[in-house]
Amino acid sequence: MKFYQKSKEELLHSYDVKIDRGLSSTQVTDNRERYGENKLPEEKEESYLKVFFKSFKEPIIIVLLGAVALSFFSSFYSFQIVGDKKHGLESLYEAIAIAILIIINAFLGFWQEISARKNLNSLKEMNNRFASVLRNGALEKISSNELVVGDIVKVTVGDFVEADIRWLELDELQLIESHLTGEADAIIKNIEVINENVEIGDQTNMGFSGSIVSNGQGIGIVVATGENTELGKISQLMKDEGIKSSPLQETVKKLTKTLMKISAGIVLLTFVFGLISSGEFSINSITSVFSTSIALAVASIPDALPVVLSIVLTIGAVKMSKNKGLIKTLSSVETLGSTSYICSDKTGTLTQNEMTVTKFYANGQLYNVDGLGYRSIGEIHLVPKGEKNVNFAQFMKNIVLCNDSSVKEVEGQVKTFGNPTEVALTVLGSKAGYSKNKLREL
Repeated sequence: MKFYQKSKEELLHSYDVKIDRGLSSTQVTDNRERYGENKLPEEKEESYLKVFFKSFKEPIIIVLLGAVALSFFSSFYSFQIVGDKKHGLESLYEAIAIAILIIINAFLGFWQEISARKNLNSLKEMNNRFASVLRNGALEKISSNELVVGDIVKVTVGDFVEADIRWLELDELQLIESHLTGEADAIIKNIEVINENVEIGDQTNMGFSGSIVSNGQGIGIVVATGENTELGKISQLMKDEGIKSSPLQETVKKLTKTLMKISAGIVLLTFVFGLISSGEFSINSITSVFSTSIALAVASIPDALPVVLSIVLTIGAVKMSKNKGLIKTLSSVETLGSTSYICSDKTGTLTQNEMTVTKFYANGQLYNVDGLGYRSIGEIHLVPKGEKNVNFAQFMKNIVLCNDSSVKEVEGQVKTFGNPTEVALTVLGSKAGYSKNKLREL
């Protein structure tokens, strides 16, 4: 039997918990060991050394490493066998130059990935949220990571649902579950038992991790945490998909194969032509011709290509970071640039999900409102033009004071809490010069 098919009494009995006391400290410890922590499993971070040498696995770098080895061989041969100091030094310098380019390329990739990792870790620390939970008969505020199955949780407007919850007591509770269902509209919740099998969007007595409370308040019991939540299952599916090669990586792979074929062809043709031209088939002659062939093969490889690509992609990643776009791997920049179309469903998940009052009636008079979104920028015009009467002022006071929502601007970003309709009305009042704080001071 699924959680939404169980009654309030069955759930409380199965977890041995009372709605007015919550879990005891001992039960919290036992349930955490039994059901796990309220965290999504994180992949173990790669060591700095592993991140640095990651780029050495790229096909073009493998070819360049081969070029370094061949250049060193050519230098050794020129010094030790032939005694050609000039050619030996040229081959040595070429090997060192290519090696330096390989190291620069590895450093750029290493720097970008480590920087992105640090930024991601900082974001995780900043986004650590809290939950109101009843334990040992007292309401406590704890880190969301400390929630366990069986906890009695209370949510109000603006709160996130931090685990999968079966609702027990509600007061006009509405949740936004667009991260799971794609529907932007708030879902009205209830505590009624659902007897048949239904999909997530129809489980109206449940609250899912990641949902936002847009209206009312509620008390529920935690039934799933961490990777066992619906959000955790989706996260696991995404991990199972694995990492696919980017368009750039595929292009470079094809280029590398082509270069290897060309280099092999040059070595073979030069070697055969050199032997035929010399007319000798001694060890010294064969070695000399082979050394020349190697030099030509190395020269045919575009050794600066990886560094040029890394520099261009790094510039793109830096520009995106200035616009709050976090790039973990450099190839992602080109992948995003190669995107021509983004296909989404008809529910409007690519909208800003902001409601705006554009017209309203007060005392039988029509008003037009300028401005879009949740910023308090815009003017209110009477249609037809005229003076705003006392009923206009009373209307504005009512929509601002009889309202549980709030709108704040933090570091240039608008933060809203509450029902989207009430938020839109709060913004309307702000455009007219009415705010909740000022009115309460009167």
